[in-house]
Amino acid sequence: MLSFWEKDVFLKKYDVIIIGAGFSGLWLAYFLKKYQPKIEIAILEAGTLPTGASTKNAGFSCFGSPSELLENIEVMGIDHAMFWSEKRYKGINMIRQCFGSEVEFDDCGGTELFDDKILFEETKEQLSTLNHSIKSIVGNDNHFFLDEHIIQNAGFSGFQYAIKNSVEGSIHSGKLINIMTETLHAMKVRIFNGVKVQRFDNELDSMKVYAENGLIFEARHLSITTNAFTKQLLPEVDLYPGRGQVLITEPIEGLNWRGTFHFDKGYYYFRNYRNRILFGGGRNLDFKTENTDEFALTELVQNKLEQLLYENIIPEHKNIRIDQRWSGIMAFDETKTPLSKCLNNRLSLSVRMNGMGVALAPTLSESLANEILTIL
Repeated sequence: MLSFWEKDVFLKKYDVIIIGAGFSGLWLAYFLKKYQPKIEIAILEAGTLPTGASTKNAGFSCFGSPSELLENIEVMGIDHAMFWSEKRYKGINMIRQCFGSEVEFDDCGGTELFDDKILFEETKEQLSTLNHSIKSIVGNDNHFFLDEHIIQNAGFSGFQYAIKNSVEGSIHSGKLINIMTETLHAMKVRIFNGVKVQRFDNELDSMKVYAENGLIFEARHLSITTNAFTKQLLPEVDLYPGRGQVLITEPIEGLNWRGTFHFDKGYYYFRNYRNRILFGGGRNLDFKTENTDEFALTELVQNKLEQLLYENIIPEHKNIRIDQRWSGIMAFDETKTPLSKCLNNRLSLSVRMNGMGVALAPTLSESLANEILTIL
C-alpha cells in the first residue's frame, strides 16, 4: 500500500511517460526537457539496468558500410536510403557535440573488409555513384575510399580488400547511458527502474499505465521506446527481434591499430577497445534461432566468433583468452525502416532501429519530441 506522500510525489499525473530507458527513451526525454523545461516527465524501465541493446551493443556509432548502404538502396530506393544515412550522420555528430569526451567518442572511421573478390568488385564499381549521393550529407567527395594498407599493418588474415570511411565512430555505451541518466536527473526527469509495464489504457483525459508491481502511472501522453520488446505492449507493430552476440578478449600487448571494422555485409563487426578485441555478430548463421528476444549465447555463434577471431583478426595471438561474452536484443523489419512517430495525440513510439540505434536515436528522438510538444 502506498502512502499519500508517495502518491502525491511519485504517482502524480505527468505530462509525458516514456517506457524504456535505453538510448531512444533517454534522448526523447532530453529533447522534451531541452525545448520545454517545465514539462513533467517520468521514464519507466523494466530492468534494474536498461535492458535490450543500448548497454549490450558493441559501441559502434554506425553510419553504414558501403555494402550495407548498397543493400539499403536496393530495398528502399536511393532517396530513402540517403534520408536515413543523413539521420545517422547527424546523430553521430549530436553524440560528439553533446557528450563526446565523456563517452570516449572516437571518430576513428569505419572499415569494411572483404574476403570475397566478387562482392568487393561489385561494391567497388558503385563507390563513385555512392560517394556522389553521400557528398551532400558529409561534404566529402571521397567519403568511401580504398585502404590498401590496413590489412597488412593490422596483421589481419584472410581478408584481401578494405574500403574505409571517415565518418563512423565508436563510443563507450555504458558511459553514454550513465551521463545521459545523470543529465536527466539534473533536468528533474524521474526515472523509475524495476517497473515492468503490463498494459496501458487510453482514458478520457489521460493515459493510464499499469505496472507488474501494482503501480499505476498517469500521463497526458505515453511514448513507447522499448524497441525489440514493443510487441509486448503493441502486438500489431511490424517488427521482429534480432539477437546480437558479443565477446571481448583480455588485453593484447602490441595491438597497434584502431577503428571500427565490418565484414560479411555488416553481419560481423569488431573494434579495438583499450587493446582488447570487442567482436560481435553471426546472426546470419541461424536467423530462425537468433530472431528472438531471449538473452542467451549459442554454441554455433560463439564457436564461429572464436574461429574468425583467431584465424582472421588476431592470427598471431591465438593464446589470448576470451574475457567476457554477452548478448543484446535489437529490432528489425523487412523494409529496414525505423518507426518513430505519434500514433495519435496520446500515444507515440520510437522503435525498430534495424541495428543502427546508437546513431539514429538522437535525431529520431529530437523529431519526435517536437511532434509531441505540438500536441500537448
